[in-house]
Amino acid sequence: MDVEVEDIERRALQGDSEAQLALGRHFESQEDMKLARGWYARAAKQGSVAALRSLAINLLTHKPVVQSDGVNMLRSAADKGDAEAAYICGMLAAQDGDLDNRWRMARECLERAAGRGWAFARAQLEFLGNDFHSSSGVAMAAGATEVRSVFESPRIDVIERYIEPAICDWLIERARPRLSRAMVYDPATGRGRTEQARSNSSIAFNIAQSDLVFMLLRERIASTVGVALANLEPSSVLHYSPGQQFEPHYDFLDPNVPGYAKDVAENGQRIATFLLYLNDDYEGGETDFPKLGFRYKGRKGDALLFWNVTSSGDPEEQTLHAGRPTTAGEKWLLSQWLRQPAR
Repeated sequence: MDVEVEDIERRALQGDSEAQLALGRHFESQEDMKLARGWYARAAKQGSVAALRSLAINLLTHKPVVQSDGVNMLRSAADKGDAEAAYICGMLAAQDGDLDNRWRMARECLERAAGRGWAFARAQLEFLGNDFHSSSGVAMAAGATEVRSVFESPRIDVIERYIEPAICDWLIERARPRLSRAMVYDPATGRGRTEQARSNSSIAFNIAQSDLVFMLLRERIASTVGVALANLEPSSVLHYSPGQQFEPHYDFLDPNVPGYAKDVAENGQRIATFLLYLNDDYEGGETDFPKLGFRYKGRKGDALLFWNVTSSGDPEEQTLHAGRPTTAGEKWLLSQWLRQPAR
């Protein structure tokens, strides 16, 4: 432990709630959730609303997830006047498919957060306008959105002009400051790990980092694919600089690998991948299906949907695919994985 952290711990042990909050954030950054939650809780007991909100977010976004406690703490922090907590309550409302009037409630939470000085909530209200009670209430589509089948087996579809260019720009700017080296799934740990096969950058948006643009888009994707909103993994934005790539790989989880089998048993198979192309001012960078002799480069706002499993639910070996390296310019796209609906 370095000198600065030792000083923070000394003050935290003396009862300094700000130091306790800082120590909680330190241990969270080190992925020690037990210690992080303990220090957040100590600061919250002393009346730190920021610590209460931080503990709630940790419970909602890190394993082991404790949904009910996280939601209740977040609501409590919002009731105590915390703007960020009020904002995240809006995200929770928006993602709850069983909640009546969820878009109205989400808007009210954003308005409350904006009124308390949360600038990002105000920016969303201005961007979305007055009517976003549902995904049909926002002009997500740039035009006709007819689904065009490219292959029936494996199932691969193209949807042109799925969203407006302004939505693409919004998603890029949301992702740009948060990018980090993209990872691959490690079946041994259930976490991500870096590999030479994947050199691009990415950012996955959890509930605390999300916004209503993402939420509306996620609902639209779920409706397009025909699954419940709850079956969507966190949305990711991917970025490729010239020369960066993601070598051929599968998106399904191989049930013959113990770590993958455990994930499938707990969360369902990753049945489909939805790619949304956020720009087109680059060269190269096609999505390549080498076993099919098919490459696709969408225009800004276009989407590509492919099913990682067969009609019987078995892994589809023909969906081997790669993100080819760009040769000039930057490539941006949104990646959305969809899980098997619960039975």
